[in-house]
Amino acid sequence: MHFQYVPFFVILLTLIVSPSLVTDISAQQDVPIHQQWKKFLDFDMLTCKSGYLLLQKSNGNPACVMPSTYLKLVDRGYGSHNQSMMEKNPEMMNYLMNSMASNEKIMHHWHEMLQKNPNMMMQTMNDWVSQMKENPELLKNMLASMTAPEFRDQMIYTMKNHHQMENHLKSHSEWMNSVHQPMGSGMGQGMHQSDCMWCSDYNHDSMNSHGMMMSDSSKMMMSDSSKMMMSNSSKMMDMIHHIWINSEMTKDMHTMMLEDPSHMTMMSKQMMEPMLNSVMDDEYLREQMIELMLEHKDFMNSIRHENPKTDN
Repeated sequence: MHFQYVPFFVILLTLIVSPSLVTDISAQQDVPIHQQWKKFLDFDMLTCKSGYLLLQKSNGNPACVMPSTYLKLVDRGYGSHNQSMMEKNPEMMNYLMNSMASNEKIMHHWHEMLQKNPNMMMQTMNDWVSQMKENPELLKNMLASMTAPEFRDQMIYTMKNHHQMENHLKSHSEWMNSVHQPMGSGMGQGMHQSDCMWCSDYNHDSMNSHGMMMSDSSKMMMSDSSKMMMSNSSKMMDMIHHIWINSEMTKDMHTMMLEDPSHMTMMSKQMMEPMLNSVMDDEYLREQMIELMLEHKDFMNSIRHENPKTDN
């Protein structure tokens, strides 16, 4: 479920407007858009049914379309994004942002923009840390994707390369005991002793040039991600830019991302390291992260090995 952001002033306005005005707006939404256009010839006077977005087509006429259709038509040049009109209708703006946050191509480009802007990245990660401290479910959303089989190797070695997290894990008796406890019957998927990154005889030869052991599935996903192409549509780029330069909208967009586990999967493909490091930099979230991993039996079994040897 995506985050539905409705500014407080909109709620207040809804409470104080006259019933007749609400009735008029509701009645107008039921009038076909082409009839409204003949009557008003003013886009600011047009309304669409809830869940639909108002689009100005390339021939100048209006259309009410689903959010996903809106993005496709703008991308292909069949319609124009009108930011000022959207901002006058917070409900439509919210639907648009939710649709953008669900679009993998747009988000791939958004993530690249985020990575190229260190200040924006740092601010976003700081906001996320604050939100995760207030709402533990948000940390679960992030870890849900990273503990999935295709991301586990990358996650583990990002943890290993984080000095504070590595020391925290080595001194965490429950973690060390869990990693080294004998595995159940038929659970032969765990690490061998030489593969245990928290053991004294850990074999570093299996790591790649970046200090990470990547599974074939992880390599394939990274390859697919690198091939992801954003449309060259200037209209689509303008739409993304209008959202990006609005600090409040950008913050709302990033909150939508954090609250959606499926979006965390998208982000993990591109930028797991800064996301995970921001969590591990915080002592409280480090401990919460370890507790969540310990509760994830499938994840723990994937890194557990049979020889009960520790180095703590």
